[in-house]
This record gives sequence, structure tokens and C-alpha cells, in this order.
Amino acid sequence: MKQEQKEIWDRLWSHEVSYQWDPLSQSILESLTNSMGTVSGRSMFEAGSGTGKISLRLCQLGADVTLADYSQIALDNSRAAFDQHLCKADFLLTDIRSIPTENNRYDVVWNAGVLEHFTYEEKVQILKEMRRITKPDGMVIIFTPNAQCLPYRVGKYYAEQSGTWMYGVEEPVLSLQDEFQDSNITLLNEHSIGFINSLDFLDFVPNAGVLKTQLRIWYEQLDNVEQSWFPGYLLASIGRVTKK
Repeated sequence: MKQEQKEIWDRLWSHEVSYQWDPLSQSILESLTNSMGTVSGRSMFEAGSGTGKISLRLCQLGADVTLADYSQIALDNSRAAFDQHLCKADFLLTDIRSIPTENNRYDVVWNAGVLEHFTYEEKVQILKEMRRITKPDGMVIIFTPNAQCLPYRVGKYYAEQSGTWMYGVEEPVLSLQDEFQDSNITLLNEHSIGFINSLDFLDFVPNAGVLKTQLRIWYEQLDNVEQSWFPGYLLASIGRVTKK
């Protein structure tokens, strides 16, 4: 499964990758910055970096960033984007289940859209590695597709049934509480983000354009309390590393 999943991502990253800023990236960035506070001067490690788009923005905000991925194509895309924007970063080709980095190095270790592709045991293994390279009192922050987000689940189901799903094995997450506990990371809170972004998954469903538009209009008319009743696309799991 490991090689099969890697081939899926290599194939995806072989297509033209857009580095245009988008609402979902903004939601993830805001969740990161709200959780960690000051960005400038912080050392950050993205464990499974994909496009590296958000790490690029973090670098522009003054963070010292390292991007790690097991796809050389993904890292090449990221390096080109960083060079284009005259930004410096470290790029590490590795399997994040075994990261060749010393202990206690980074203030924040994070990823988005990664852990849902692994088994429970692999999630714990990855989180233990992320914890290991995090400084005492540093943070581990994870974003995974939310099992409670209906538009995402509907679109994903249709795509899988019709053979148009292109992301391989992907299990949405209800909570990472057990995985954090087994990794000895203190889970501070979990919250969802990106309900509007979840509507994009309805694009997998034929003739769902009108429904998607009406859902967006309806949701945007709700107040903040009512919006909080409807889980967003991503579950943000915010953890702190305590070391003796």
C-alpha cells in the first residue's frame, strides 16, 4: 500500500500545481497562527508537505520552515515555488514514519491532509516521530478530513462509487484523541474549519451546481453560532509536547 499511495501522489504532483492562494489554505493558515501565536522566528516542520503552499506563506511571514515529503516531484515543485518567491527553506525527502532529524529541533511540527491515508498504528508512529523532533512545550498540529462533514462525505462517496476519486485510501477522522494519547502528546483542543470549502466536493456529483450555490448562500446568511453547528471539511487537532 505504501508504494501504491506514493505513486498516486507522484502522479498528482506531476500535473501542473497552482500556487495561487485559496480559501482553504487561508483557513489552515489562520488556524495555525491562532494556535501558535507568533510566526516570525519560529522553526516549523511540515511532515508531508505536498505542494508546500502554506509553508511558503509561513516563510514569507518570517518562519524558518522545513518541508518533508516522500515524493521527490512534490519537493521539486515546492523548491521551484520558493525560489520564484526568493524564499529559503530546507527540503527533506523522507518517509515521515522515520524522520532523519535530531530530537527537540522544531517549535511547531504539523501537516494537513496526511494522516487520513494511514492505519491507526501508522498514525501513532508518525505522531511519535513528530513529537520526537518537537521542542519541549512545542506544538504538534494536525489537519485531517472531518468524518462529520456531510458535503465532503457525500462528494467522496459518489467519487469512489463512480471511480473518479483520485486520492487513494482516505479515511475521514472523527477525532485523533486516542492517537495523540498513544503518542504522548497532550491534545489541547479539536475544532473544525472550512465548511464552505467542503462544498467543492459536491463537484464530484453531476448536476449538483445549483445545490452547491444554494448551500453556500444559506450558510453565509447564518450567524456565527449557527455556522458552528455544521462541521467543516477539516478537523484541526492541536497538541502540545511536554517533555521531562
